[in-house]
Amino acid sequence: MISSSRQSAGALKLLQIGNYPPPACGWAVQTKLLTEAIRSRGHVCKVLNINESRKIKSTEYVDVQNGFDYVQKLVRFAAQGYRFQINVNGQSKPGYVLAILAAIVGRLAGRPSTLSWRGGLQQKYFPSGNLATKWAYRQLFRLAGRLSCDSLPIKRAIEDYGIAADDIVAIPPFSRQNLTFQNVALTPETETFLAEHDQVFFSYVSFRPEYDLPMLREAMCNFRQDYPRAGFIWLGFPSKEMQAAIDYVNQWTDEERQGLLLLGNLTHDEFLTLLTRTTAYLRTPMCDGVAASVLESLALGVPVIASDNGTRPHGVVTYREKDEADLRAKLATVIEHYQQVRQQTRLDEADDNIELTVDWLLGESGRKREEDSAELVHVR
Repeated sequence: MISSSRQSAGALKLLQIGNYPPPACGWAVQTKLLTEAIRSRGHVCKVLNINESRKIKSTEYVDVQNGFDYVQKLVRFAAQGYRFQINVNGQSKPGYVLAILAAIVGRLAGRPSTLSWRGGLQQKYFPSGNLATKWAYRQLFRLAGRLSCDSLPIKRAIEDYGIAADDIVAIPPFSRQNLTFQNVALTPETETFLAEHDQVFFSYVSFRPEYDLPMLREAMCNFRQDYPRAGFIWLGFPSKEMQAAIDYVNQWTDEERQGLLLLGNLTHDEFLTLLTRTTAYLRTPMCDGVAASVLESLALGVPVIASDNGTRPHGVVTYREKDEADLRAKLATVIEHYQQVRQQTRLDEADDNIELTVDWLLGESGRKREEDSAELVHVR
């Protein structure tokens, strides 16, 4: 946190509400980058952590012990003059409840919140044809003063909820700062696995339905019958899911287990170091829109195989959702035509969307620049 001597006389106070700290997920990385950028401009920024580590007290963020504690802290920060910036998506009922509580407190305090909508167009509750669900999200969108989302198609979907276009900006979460990392030493276990397999596919997964682990397992098993020297790395499991992941893999055959390296969460430096050492990145969720990890892979020249959710950037090799045979065929295509695939794997330019988002949060940005940036990420 910056010292009060560095804060400008007209410093704003912002409370970011979301997952923190990294490496929990792409949201957490962006939250960290935004917090640093906001503070560097002389403003006050704190993070209310609603991630699995929320009960652990830390100087890096504000802890949340339970629901009552969450509401109490919202009221306290609102009374201290903080404006809320809320991160939410359409995948979780608890996430919705936390977001709308913050939006209500912000309205009652006379400082409407900014809301950052995460994910793509195939989420569990968004967009929705269910009238009750649509009404619920319409209230959340209306309670927020201004909204940001990842792309222009998502912006248009939010407009269908009766939200004025001028209240929504499209700013991709991926920014050039995502590519700033230091190569670090990997664990001996990881180095051994990389050395023992000719091709290694890297996946960020979780024990949730959208990651489709049973289908992924089947594709891996069948693929290794034709490519026995291929291996797969699964990482990203939060600590609360790690034991379940271990128990799940322990039920596999010895042959299957030899083709998998199971890891927990990694730091951003470890994540990108490992990514650059692998053959390709494999992304299964349909609900993620244009994931930051997909763009990181493209920018680093690592081929990407991903479910076809309609918003994958140019250069991504896509497969049909839940189609194990098609996924297996695309894995083989990448191996058999690797140099050709590598040539089309690129991200020509990474915009500074962190500074653009800070401009928007502080009310200093122009709409045309925001939408130009959002359009570019879909052209690539």
